[in-house]
Amino acid sequence: MLSAAVARWLLVLHAILGVALVGAATHWLIWLIKTARDQPGRIRAVRRFARIAMALYAATMAVGLIVYPTYKVRVKLEFLTRSAAVSDAARARLLGSEDLTARIEGRPARTVSPSTLVEVERAASKRAVRIARWFDVKEHWVSLGLVLGFAALVVLSVWDPRRDGRGPTGFALAAVAGVAAITWLAAIIGLLTTMLRSF
Repeated sequence: MLSAAVARWLLVLHAILGVALVGAATHWLIWLIKTARDQPGRIRAVRRFARIAMALYAATMAVGLIVYPTYKVRVKLEFLTRSAAVSDAARARLLGSEDLTARIEGRPARTVSPSTLVEVERAASKRAVRIARWFDVKEHWVSLGLVLGFAALVVLSVWDPRRDGRGPTGFALAAVAGVAAITWLAAIIGLLTTMLRSF
């Protein structure tokens, strides 16, 4: 397991690679759509985006795999799946927010009702468990995206629209759209997870 400092820096690198990957996969899809719409001269750009996107995909996944054991222990097991830890954090956040609002407004802090605290704690616990579950689901989708992306990369490296006509356009569009959608999904779930808790 990594130290917290190393894990944080690798998480920053993972996020930077993830942003670049989302952009590259989206551009790959856009350029492939243009190529499929009878602009065969764009196949070189499609191939270039395919190589860039899949290199970023592999790099992002590799860094994610290095950080994953630390996430599993420090974030998921120590926080997200422990309702007491999530409840304590939600309670502290609510009380801190009330205190800050009171100071800004120049009034004494109000006491938060026990029923409100229970409601906030319960909602936070449900959200944390849901995010932990979505994070695990994301990992399966990311693996599928890797296979789809490399399959599309291979197909697009041998397909010449001028020579082969529409050929594997349907498969390529579906695979690349899948890769782009999976990268967006992974980025959103990763952000939601780190918004709740990081290393």
